[in-house]
Amino acid sequence: MGFAFLSSASVACVDIAIAAAAASAAVTATMQEIDEPIPTETTVIEQTQTTSPALIDDAAGQLVPAPDTAPIATIFNDKSDEEVVALVLDYIENIDTLKGDFTQIAPSGTFSEGVFHLRRPNQLRFEYAPPTPLLIVATQGNVYVEDKSLETTDFYPIKKTPLRFLLSKKIDLSDAEIISVDRGIDSVGVTFASNGDETEGELSIVLDAPDFTLRQWIVRDVQNGITVVSLKNVEEGGKFANRLFRAPDAGGEFLKN
Repeated sequence: MGFAFLSSASVACVDIAIAAAAASAAVTATMQEIDEPIPTETTVIEQTQTTSPALIDDAAGQLVPAPDTAPIATIFNDKSDEEVVALVLDYIENIDTLKGDFTQIAPSGTFSEGVFHLRRPNQLRFEYAPPTPLLIVATQGNVYVEDKSLETTDFYPIKKTPLRFLLSKKIDLSDAEIISVDRGIDSVGVTFASNGDETEGELSIVLDAPDFTLRQWIVRDVQNGITVVSLKNVEEGGKFANRLFRAPDAGGEFLKN
């Protein structure tokens, strides 16, 4: 299908322990790569061990940590993971519309870019810039993937994809497992997976913090492939023409499994 934006269908799920650790590592790594490096609690420890003078003698002749070895503060350290998740969910569920530019790195390493429009609930348009021949539209409960070079359009249910955690009107935590909560200096990431078998893959949402703005999302598919979508020039609010979310002519296959 030439499409790594969402999870693939009809493939056995990876071991949850491996997926959880890998998803958290992916969020931490990508949070560090956006704009300036963003140390997390783990990387702070590594940095202080390798770049600081570690220990010095105090007046009593005892070895004590050097003054510059104090960990770099990360956001929301005064809040529990549950409180951070509640803040993130409140922000997501109150998004009306977003638009801006995006860059995407597929599991194969392929780079693409374009413009996006998001209108909650359940509507999303990703228009890729040449030479990528794709147009992706989420609407009417389905995700449509139009490949202009092949002149085909495939579609399948949103509820089968981890993007349901971003597009659903209300995120149902009874059907969502929080895999990890990651904190950076000025960002926070939460990774979601479904408790059931219907939704395949995981979704990590990365936000600027403490003033939330959607910065990035990361999709881990059931084949353990990672797709990173980074947003820039994001504008919140405003009205979009309904034609932006018109389903492409669906001449391709309806993917049920």
